[in-house]
Amino acid sequence: FNQGTLLKIVVPENETADVGQVIAYLGEPGEEVPASITDRRAAKDAEEKQKSVMSSSEQAEQKASKKPAAEVAHIDSTTGRIKASPLAKKLAAQHGIALESLKGSGPNGRIVRKDVEIAISSRSEAPLAATNRFEPLSTETQPSARGAQAPASTVAGSLTPFSKMRETIAKRMQQSVTESPHFYTTTSVEMSAVLELRKILKEQDDYSKVSVNHFVIKAAGYGLKHEPRVNRAVRDNQIYQPAQINIGIITALEDGLLIPVIKEADRLPFKDLVFEARAAVERARAGRPNSTDLSGGTFSISNMGMFDVENFTAIINPGQGAVLAVSSIRQKPIVRNGQIVVGNVMKVTLSVDHRIIDGIMSAQFLKHFKMALENPALLMI
Repeated sequence: FNQGTLLKIVVPENETADVGQVIAYLGEPGEEVPASITDRRAAKDAEEKQKSVMSSSEQAEQKASKKPAAEVAHIDSTTGRIKASPLAKKLAAQHGIALESLKGSGPNGRIVRKDVEIAISSRSEAPLAATNRFEPLSTETQPSARGAQAPASTVAGSLTPFSKMRETIAKRMQQSVTESPHFYTTTSVEMSAVLELRKILKEQDDYSKVSVNHFVIKAAGYGLKHEPRVNRAVRDNQIYQPAQINIGIITALEDGLLIPVIKEADRLPFKDLVFEARAAVERARAGRPNSTDLSGGTFSISNMGMFDVENFTAIINPGQGAVLAVSSIRQKPIVRNGQIVVGNVMKVTLSVDHRIIDGIMSAQFLKHFKMALENPALLMI
């Protein structure tokens, strides 16, 4: 596929394109597309017009000089140099066009810009010259300069502006990966005890809606309480240590994400955490978060377990120092009390800002997080 910044659209959205027709140009940000380069259709029209002009010019000169058109030279008889305008010389040099191969249509056979443009158009099936830094997006496959396998064809498509939410997400994610050097630590958690406790709790009215993610949130609060250095962030080039443990739940919407925050998740009784988390997520998905739902987060959780994801990493939410990526629970053979049994294993990966959180801090957090989930009675205290 082609990479770069979209510089120019030749074929507008919802219009058809002929096979081989240039539809857009890619290049470096800010790079100027020469105004002399046009799409194949325009070049073809220019070529037909040029032929007409040349024919008329030749006929006029033949009548005036009584000489055939073939005798009209584009080489200066006094200097022996090819007659060409400065712009034509520059454009020909940029595209590797030999001036002596062209027929000039200007006065006295002088080569002008459109003569070079026609030559460029006629070889549009070949790659652009090496001196040209931008690539045309074309509906045809272009051969590699080294004779390697040609890239896949690029077809005409459509452009859709970012929504306001997606634009904000894009800026914040770019900010995070640019400013925060990410460091990753992964561990596996045996979730059989959580699944058994959840099955029991769901029979109670207060816990009828309890999910595995509620246990994960509470366990994260437990881990941050025992390793508070993972709960910090960078502010004004200093280490900021929040007074609370406020955990954000990364929630997918149709066109983006929202992160409702559970305040003081380490202190909140489990029954209350289940209620608060469900209500906050439902408000976010309905597009009606309240004034405090989306503020104050100090740590975030991204849970993709419901999508059968085996393992992944997450990007830190700007303003925080860490995020936990939670994958699906899978049945795998494990060793328990010296015996091989079928276990319910869940992988989690902690992403931290390595400027302020080191590997040992990550490991300490995961140690307590794992302990709490493998012994969920700790979360009911």
